[in-house]
Amino acid sequence: MRVQIWLGVVLLSVSTLTYADYESGLAEFRQGNFASAVYEWREDAEQGDGQSQFALARMFESGSGVRQNLDEAYKWYRLSADNDVLEAQVKLAQLYLGERVEGHGPADAAEWLQRAAQVGHAGAQFQLGLMYLEGFGLEEDAVSSAQWFAQAADQGHVQAQNNLGSLYENGRGVEQDYSRAFELFSQAARQGDAMAQNNLGAMYARGRGVEANHAWAVFWFATASRNGNEVAKDNIPPSLPKLRKKEVSGARVNIRSGAGTDNSRIAQLARGTEVYVLGEGEGWSQVYFEEEGEPVLGWVATRLIH
Repeated sequence: MRVQIWLGVVLLSVSTLTYADYESGLAEFRQGNFASAVYEWREDAEQGDGQSQFALARMFESGSGVRQNLDEAYKWYRLSADNDVLEAQVKLAQLYLGERVEGHGPADAAEWLQRAAQVGHAGAQFQLGLMYLEGFGLEEDAVSSAQWFAQAADQGHVQAQNNLGSLYENGRGVEQDYSRAFELFSQAARQGDAMAQNNLGAMYARGRGVEANHAWAVFWFATASRNGNEVAKDNIPPSLPKLRKKEVSGARVNIRSGAGTDNSRIAQLARGTEVYVLGEGEGWSQVYFEEEGEPVLGWVATRLIH
């Protein structure tokens, strides 16, 4: 099973504010008046408002409404982080991890992530889990990794759910528990995480934490592949011999996105095309096939395949 790396994204935050001019700056920003937004935010930033400091830092970093100045951006990020703005603390960690600030590195990043994680920032909790897992900036500690992943996973962080599932499957930092791994992969997979979808397919294929079911294995492998997971497609062939294979009996048969003619057509197959049946119900069959070498899942009227 594979774990995921951090893809931290810090967005412009709107939360409880101290100074009214932050709202004025935000209104200007939303209207595309970036120079006016900078003017509003600078005034409050200089008075110590952390949210305005964070917003101003973003403007200096991107060069929106002001000449781009990464030194100024860093200065305001640091002041905002000192004012306990979680987004700024995580942003500082990103800068340090990327070695974008001279004299600061992963160990400094870990300190800021600890501050944000301890008050519930799921992204910071996930990144700390990853750093402990890899021994990057922190001493390798799989138990601490699992603990931080668990806190993030409880908040619905999909990458943390996937990574924690991998730890449970392999018994690293936690007692091996296939059922718990299956549960975590399922949570992340249903939220659209391609790596978790691939991992869930593997659980079904191997019968780990769940009774082996090759129809579900192919479903999740195909879904993961369609969502960009590069290894999932190669996991499909071993499960296909376990499925029922049928042929299209109509001259040109519509494959739909769901059971029923109200659903959109996603493909049209010619007579004799082979498909693999994943499930049936109320006159419709869910099938797997390949189109131009790519996995496809769809629904077809059961009477049109034999």
